[in-house]
Amino acid sequence: MTDDHATATQRALDTLAAITNCRMFDRRRHLFGRRRWLITRSYEALWPFADAWSAVVTLASLDQRPEVQAALDDFDEGLAAYAPDPSDVGDGAGPVGFESYPVPPIGRGGDRFYDDNAWIGLALVRQSQVRHDPRSLALARRVTGFVTSGWSSDPTWSRPGGIRWKEPAANSSRHTCSNGPAAELCALVFELTGDADALAWAVEIYQWVRSALLGPDGLYADRITPEGTVEPTTWTYNQGTMIGAGALLHRITGEPRYLSEATATAAAAQERYTLEALMGQDAAFNAVYFRNLLLLDAVSPDPAYRASARSYADAMWGQRDPRTGLFAGGSSPLNATAPMIEIYALVAGAEPHP
Repeated sequence: MTDDHATATQRALDTLAAITNCRMFDRRRHLFGRRRWLITRSYEALWPFADAWSAVVTLASLDQRPEVQAALDDFDEGLAAYAPDPSDVGDGAGPVGFESYPVPPIGRGGDRFYDDNAWIGLALVRQSQVRHDPRSLALARRVTGFVTSGWSSDPTWSRPGGIRWKEPAANSSRHTCSNGPAAELCALVFELTGDADALAWAVEIYQWVRSALLGPDGLYADRITPEGTVEPTTWTYNQGTMIGAGALLHRITGEPRYLSEATATAAAAQERYTLEALMGQDAAFNAVYFRNLLLLDAVSPDPAYRASARSYADAMWGQRDPRTGLFAGGSSPLNATAPMIEIYALVAGAEPHP
């Protein structure tokens, strides 16, 4: 074990301990949330829950100690709190989508976002691989059915197609963040099950994002309206999912163009996202970016990818609260902290995943 490996692994474990501290975590309900008035909690949204799950399953692929495995068990138990019908999660059939907040009586529930569910699907797929768990894969396939149901079928919209951001029909924005991870999820479902429809979806979604949201700078914009207005902000996680989707499609099909497209995006991103620029983006976005950058590195190695992740990880460690072990940023302490578990695990040598 090298010093770098040992240091990064310990940082990941220390950060896991911070988010599973009783002040952050409700052990009875297997949910994260801040205490309010000593006896009640404000529970975290589905997106931070999914990000934390991805982080812990990444760490579990590297380190099998009991506290890591126990944390994974908690995610399995907690997910049902976000289901419109919790009894449908374990043994149901057909598409299933999870709400943005825990449903009554625990919480108020909320819209079902296609991107949130894609993140859940990716965490489930990775868990199925790490734990050799067919039930996680079966649930991921059901989530995939819900995510692809968000595909826009209105031919009058600019750049027809694309998965909308969330379920209500009134929502018409199509985001890179609701399509990039969906393409990855579909590609993985094909790779693990041979489902040809899933591969067809992966290719169609990937091509739509490239046609609608790839900018002249080689980076992917945030979203497009039916009228064709593009919101040009380039978040790190959007570059990450499209890098990963290209790497996966190359791995599946052997087509060189997917690899060249992924490496071109990575080159543009590496140029744009200096350490200073990375520090200005959310840790949750950067975790997605780095895990996909390192997924590409496994196919087309470039030492700059891992060096960038290591520099960011070191810089962030100096900004954590040494008393609580938490990181600052945004409105969610879970989403500011849990992604750092994933980044430290990746720097320590955990196998990257979408």
